[in-house]
Amino acid sequence: MAVYVLVHGAWHGGWCYRETAGALRGAGHDVFTPTHTGVGERAHQGSESITLETHIRDVCGCIEAEELSDVILCGHSYGGMVITGVADRMPEQIRTLVYLDAFLPAHGQSLSSLIPLALAPEASAVFMESFYASALDGHCGRIAPIPAEAFGVRPENRAWVERRCVPQALATFEIPILLSGAGAAVKERVYILADGWDPSPFRYFAAQVEGKPGWRVIRMPCGHDVMVDMPLELASELMKLA
Repeated sequence: MAVYVLVHGAWHGGWCYRETAGALRGAGHDVFTPTHTGVGERAHQGSESITLETHIRDVCGCIEAEELSDVILCGHSYGGMVITGVADRMPEQIRTLVYLDAFLPAHGQSLSSLIPLALAPEASAVFMESFYASALDGHCGRIAPIPAEAFGVRPENRAWVERRCVPQALATFEIPILLSGAGAAVKERVYILADGWDPSPFRYFAAQVEGKPGWRVIRMPCGHDVMVDMPLELASELMKLA
C-alpha cells in the first residue's frame, strides 16, 4: 500500500480532496490532506503576513509529524509551488512528485512571475489585473478567490467550491521560491494536465516537461479543479503510482 500527501491549491483547503482521498483510503492506502495556514478550516489564522514559506513548512510539518516516508506527493495549482519546496527540503522522504494542473517553479521564481511566461500577453494582463483587484480595493494584503467558472469547474460543483474558498495572502504569490537543488533526487515525476479549459497557464508547464527523462504527462478532460470534477478518475491515476 502507498502513502499519499495531497496538497491543495490557492484559496482551497484539504476539503477539496474529499472524494479522491476517500477512494484512495477505500483501496487501503494511507492519505493525508494537510490544509495550509490561513485557508480551509484554518481560515481563522488568515493574515497578510503568511508566505509561500509558511505553506512549505505546513506540509513538511505534516510529513515529519506523521513520520511518513516513500511519499507520493501531489500538488494542485499553487500547490505545485509548495511541493517543489517540500521536495527540496526532504527529498529522501519523497518517492514521486505529481503536479496536478500545477505551477512548476525554478529557483528564484514566484507564482506571479510565472504567469507572464505561461500565458499570452493579453491573457496574462487580464489575469493579473483581476488577480490583484481585490487586494487593491480592500488594501488588505489578501487576494480574493477567482470564481470557479473562470477555472472551468462544472456548473454543479461551482457553488460548493466558491462557498469553501477564502482569501489568501498576497505574499504567498509574490515571494520567490528558494531551492538548493536537492529536490532533483526525486526521480519519478508526473504532470497531470486538466485539458478541458482555457486560457490555461498550465499547458505551458506540461509542454516544458513532456518527453523529459523521469517525467510522464497525463491529460484529463476537465477544468482546473480535477479533484472536484473528476475525483474518482484522479484517484485511479494516482493508484497507478502505488
